[in-house]
Amino acid sequence: MARICDARAQSLERLKTQDFDVVVIGGGITGAGALLEAASRGYRAALIEASDFASGTSSASSKLIHGGLRYLAQGEIRLVYQNLAERTQLLRNAPGLVSRIPLVIPIPRHRFGIGSMTRLSYSAALWGYDLTGGMRIGQLHSSLALSDVKSMFAHLDTSRFSSSFLYHDGWADDARLVLAVIELARSLGAVALNYVEAQAGVLSSSSKIKAIGASSKNCGDPTLFRAGFEISTKSVINATGVGAQKFLEEAGLCDSISIRPAKGVHIAFRNETLATRVGAVLPVPGEKRTIFVLPWGQHSYVGTTDTDLGSGALSTEVADLNYLLEALNSSLDTELTLNDISGAWVGARPLVDGHNPNSSLPIRTGDLSRRHRIITSKSGVIFVIGGKLTTFRRMAQDAIDALDSQMGRKTKSISASLAIQDPYLKMQRDFSGGGIATNQGAGLKNTWRISTSEINYMVEHLDALELSDILMRRTRVGILDRADAIDVSKDALAILAKTLRLTSHEQESTLEKFHRQLDQNFPPLLTDEPNIGE
Repeated sequence: MARICDARAQSLERLKTQDFDVVVIGGGITGAGALLEAASRGYRAALIEASDFASGTSSASSKLIHGGLRYLAQGEIRLVYQNLAERTQLLRNAPGLVSRIPLVIPIPRHRFGIGSMTRLSYSAALWGYDLTGGMRIGQLHSSLALSDVKSMFAHLDTSRFSSSFLYHDGWADDARLVLAVIELARSLGAVALNYVEAQAGVLSSSSKIKAIGASSKNCGDPTLFRAGFEISTKSVINATGVGAQKFLEEAGLCDSISIRPAKGVHIAFRNETLATRVGAVLPVPGEKRTIFVLPWGQHSYVGTTDTDLGSGALSTEVADLNYLLEALNSSLDTELTLNDISGAWVGARPLVDGHNPNSSLPIRTGDLSRRHRIITSKSGVIFVIGGKLTTFRRMAQDAIDALDSQMGRKTKSISASLAIQDPYLKMQRDFSGGGIATNQGAGLKNTWRISTSEINYMVEHLDALELSDILMRRTRVGILDRADAIDVSKDALAILAKTLRLTSHEQESTLEKFHRQLDQNFPPLLTDEPNIGE
């Protein structure tokens, strides 16, 4: 525990005593990218995150590093080009974190020749995708026999389709990528600390940030031991995603722009229920949109919904699960039910709503652009809003360009050439299935296991302080398999409590927080499931 506390205490001391050029608020992929961009250009940079790193949208995305094939139909050619260029950079610079994934698009069978028109439309879109930058992955799209698709995705009902295409995109564990980018920024001299919260009302001035964070006297539950302090900085970058709305209002910027959050839900299945060796893009009956099925170790997952969140609480509803199930079942040769779902997760996309008075607002959040915007308030706070996981480096580059203008400096971005290493590589572990600790008995309860050495490593080297940090983000059992997450939580908590010397009250607090996040992602559906609060 001493080494853990010492590292955190040193970071806290730096935040309290050093003068920074820029402090980034928000520890998702956008903030992590901005921190890396600033540090690599020679700025004295720090980052604070009120909760855990990647605890918001950046651990709840679709995990695709892609250009966005559907954006071509929306006329977003420049966005797709930029996305695909960034995909190429990530595949080259982070080979242990970002990998290539094959995806099939089965073409629905229709009457009166409509199916052939659909095939022509998809063919044109895929050629456009290749020419816009998709071919940089080293392979053009191609036709694929339905018999070959069936051999890779056994439960696909090929009788409902007339033909299919194959193309390639990228995939990454989003939360792990965030940790990797933060660790690279630290190696360049930056400071980054989770569970340190910027206080409301302090962003009107960029000279001091009032913050409250975990006291260096205790490295256990950060919600119980809190201490206020100030951080001295010349500039502030707000990269808080959906949470930036309140700061935009505070800065008086909402008349021209705001954030329109869109809820996205994904559901997961164990491989014995639904297995696929390729990603699949499937039609949603009665709608002009698609869902996808993607493999992830011992599981596959399906997503995503795209609905207005508004001011409501972010949580998965049974209606979300039923929507995805109905769309999925329309393409399968089997009928899956709610009881077949092993896990789920929900996130909110921070979409840009520009309030253009000359045009009506899009009816659907799916019609809103996935472009990002950089806005500087009158007080000098730089806001980074919108964007995608794929383009985080470009977003960061634009944010630090704005910082250059503010500081009267002219620095050069080198982030495109920086190698991003997997922070898990040094951990001695029995990890399989995309970075999840499990044995080979997938499908049975108590198959997940996380050793003492693994948890100690996550605490000491990967900034984990809470049970949720370990089960929801450092490993992904909490989102992929609810039943197994509950089963493993007792043993994981016992190890964590010993490592951090948690009191019984602290153990109850971190367990309650884990249960709350578990229910937010995937509400209990079975009447015989034990009360996880017991």
